[in-house]
Amino acid sequence: MKATLIDAHGVSTPLSGKDLAGQLPREGFFWLDITNATEDEIAALASALQLDPTLSAWLPRFGQSARFKASPQHLRMSTWADAGTRGVVAGHLLYSPNWLITVFDGAASRMDAARQRFRELSGTITAYPDYALLIVLNELVTGFYPRLERADELLDKLEDKIFLSPAAEHLLSLAALRRELSSLHRLLVPLRDRVKTVVTSIGGIPGISAEVWPSFQGYSERLADLVHLIDAYRQRTTEAMEGYRASISDRQSEQINRLTMISWVFLPITFLTGYFGMNFNWAIDQLLATRDDFFLLGVGLPLLSVGLTLLLFKSLGWMGAWRRKKLQSATGGGGGLRAAETVGARGTADQTDAPAKPTGSDH
Repeated sequence: MKATLIDAHGVSTPLSGKDLAGQLPREGFFWLDITNATEDEIAALASALQLDPTLSAWLPRFGQSARFKASPQHLRMSTWADAGTRGVVAGHLLYSPNWLITVFDGAASRMDAARQRFRELSGTITAYPDYALLIVLNELVTGFYPRLERADELLDKLEDKIFLSPAAEHLLSLAALRRELSSLHRLLVPLRDRVKTVVTSIGGIPGISAEVWPSFQGYSERLADLVHLIDAYRQRTTEAMEGYRASISDRQSEQINRLTMISWVFLPITFLTGYFGMNFNWAIDQLLATRDDFFLLGVGLPLLSVGLTLLLFKSLGWMGAWRRKKLQSATGGGGGLRAAETVGARGTADQTDAPAKPTGSDH
């Protein structure tokens, strides 16, 4: 188990799993962040905090659907956090006016940033302890934007490659990206719906002060925006896969056209070869009696047929298609597949967002 205690002054202290309950502050608000704890360690902590059996059993039980419940004594949430290369980890948040407990089944990527914000705003948190919960929630949302930015960069590269030279590995990469985005969508949509329902229907949450309530509404909007961006990337990935199939179809059509053009070139030559290959005495004795006749008819006619066929192709616009495609590729045609050009900039802006400072704060 890895545990970090942040007291009311913003001082961080690493804690061990041994006698965790005995190391908790006796007074003042504190935040305890726990990762990879066993059920026995969570049970000891629950006993020290005098939690009821329901909360004690809920804290270490991950893999549940989104949960958001509030009472005058506690507010609890089941949520998710980005874990970088390790994917997404589940987390439980339990808040009371005296403490905040966060429990994750893996290392979340934005907890260091959340602890830094806690230290910077320790004075505000002393006056409004529920503001600490908003700090953690907003950092959890922000943690997903780097993942979406990586998806944006990957889609840019794949779209260009698909336009220029589609390959099977490009389709596999798009399928893997769509599975990842769909997994995020399945996790975050129920949480968004739960939070939105509470914010819009209740108009207030026990334990959340009126000064912090606007920031909580802002968190609900950021969570909704995050889900909207994920949906946009899923749509963009689907369009890229459709573009891949269209590009493959175009290449197959080009190959068929090439075979058709080759058959057109050789069709008159085949006819002439068959015609002059017939063993008629008059053709042998008179039509091709001399060498000049042979070169004129046996060689000149096939060359003339090839020249006329090429002129026909040029008049129909069939020649020079490869030059046009090369010129179109050089001008960067891959941008036509992009469906969310402003997502990267929007995600970067969202990462810098922070909960609004409660009115009346002295910090």
